[in-house]
Amino acid sequence: MMEILKEDSNTRQAVTILFVKVAAKSRSQQKALDALLADVNGARTEPGNLKMELYKAANDPDAFYLFERWQTREALDDHFSQPYTQGAFDLQVNDLTEPIEMNYLEEIWPDADSFRKEPHQPLTTLIVPFQVKPEFVEEFEARFEKFVAQVRRETGNREFHFHRIIDQPGRFVLYERWESQAHLDDHNRLPSTAAFIADISPMLTRPLAQSVLIVTDIS
Repeated sequence: MMEILKEDSNTRQAVTILFVKVAAKSRSQQKALDALLADVNGARTEPGNLKMELYKAANDPDAFYLFERWQTREALDDHFSQPYTQGAFDLQVNDLTEPIEMNYLEEIWPDADSFRKEPHQPLTTLIVPFQVKPEFVEEFEARFEKFVAQVRRETGNREFHFHRIIDQPGRFVLYERWESQAHLDDHNRLPSTAAFIADISPMLTRPLAQSVLIVTDIS
C-alpha cells in the first residue's frame, strides 16, 4: 500500500485513494444501493474523509462504483471498522456476482483539489480505467503529463486526476468532472483532445470507447 505525500503548511499530508467496483446481482440491486448509500452517507460524517461518491454507469448497469479519498490510511482503516461499511462488505455473501474490486490509486500529478474536502456536488463525471500494453507504460504516462495540465485550464473543468493503480503494472484510472455536459462536449470536440486520443489509442489493450465509464452520480 502506497500513500501520496504533499507538503502543506509544513505538514506532511498522506492521501489514500480508492476506486471500487461492486457488481450486484440483478435481484439484489436495491439491497446493494441501500447498503452503499448508507456507507457513503456514513463516510461523509467521518473527519478523515475527503471525498465519497457513488456512481452507476450506463454501459455497466449492474455495477456500482465508488470513488473515495481519505486523509490517511489510518482514516480509511477506521472507516472499514464502521457498521455501515461492514454492511457494504456483507453484500459479498449472497448479493454480488464477484468479490468487491478495490483498487488503491496513486495520483501522479495531484493539485489542491486532491487534498481538501469540499461539499459534494453531482457534476458531470467520467471515469476511465486504462490497461496499457507493457512496452508503452512510460510513454503513456509522459503523454498524459502535458494533457492533464492543459485540460485543467479548460473552461468548465472542475477536476482532472490521473492515477496509477498500485501493484497493478500498466493499469491507470482517469477521473474527470465538469460543470456541465456541455462543457465536457466542448472538451471532446477540441482538436487537441482528438489528437491526444489518437496518440494513446495504439498503446491500449482494448479500444478506448470500451473503457470509458459514463457515470451518473447517485449519492
